[in-house]
Amino acid sequence: MKRILTLLLLASMIANHAIAQSNGLGLSRFGFALGGDIDMPIGLDGDYLLATAERATFSMTDAPFESGELTMMECDNGTARLNFAFASPAAPHLEWQVSLLGISGRIDMVRYENGEEGSPDFQWMEVNATNKETTVEIVHIRHKRTEKPIGFHWGVGTNLGVSHSGKVHVKGEYTDGTATDSPASVQAFEHNYKQRESLNQRLFLQGGVSVRFLKKMEFGIELRKGLGYRASFGGPFHATFLKRSLGLSLRCKLF
Repeated sequence: MKRILTLLLLASMIANHAIAQSNGLGLSRFGFALGGDIDMPIGLDGDYLLATAERATFSMTDAPFESGELTMMECDNGTARLNFAFASPAAPHLEWQVSLLGISGRIDMVRYENGEEGSPDFQWMEVNATNKETTVEIVHIRHKRTEKPIGFHWGVGTNLGVSHSGKVHVKGEYTDGTATDSPASVQAFEHNYKQRESLNQRLFLQGGVSVRFLKKMEFGIELRKGLGYRASFGGPFHATFLKRSLGLSLRCKLF
């Protein structure tokens, strides 16, 4: 929590300084956006997720699975953004959009399997990590208006945040065939660990379309794609791929 408050305070100071130094820059839009991200650690596997756990007693070497037996991975994040956009009345088509981004219920999951499901020698294991993230985001946006109440925008941005309240969960079943004079028996296992906090950053391209209504209101669809990293405190550093960030926005235009 201290890291989150420090990050938000620093971002607020930087934003206030930038606005104060900018000639004629004022609040041009405000609103919110809801959506979902697919933000994947590149080369996601069980070893990485377990390395983000605090004091993990289980490792991939404790189960009979290899990285080549990975059968499924999943990375899903629900997102909510509170947006404030700043522009000059002399150039309203150019904006600095500042957002407070909350990611709740992030899930990173991998599954390993051996054998045919339903057979006596079928083995499986799932490793999943869940956490939340609080992030500050800044995007430089260019708007293009048309004669119809439809507008387009594109730009480049970055965000910086801290993931927190995370857990790592490991469960599965494998067959123990060490006793040669008896059939293999199924061994079930399950472990839960607290996940380390991490510093997360992404650099992305953004584009979208909006529809104006009631003169000042805008409903929009926005898409982002980019690259980033997650740096766990006391844990691994890992590159990430923002495969897709899709959101629906509702904003009020001031000028």
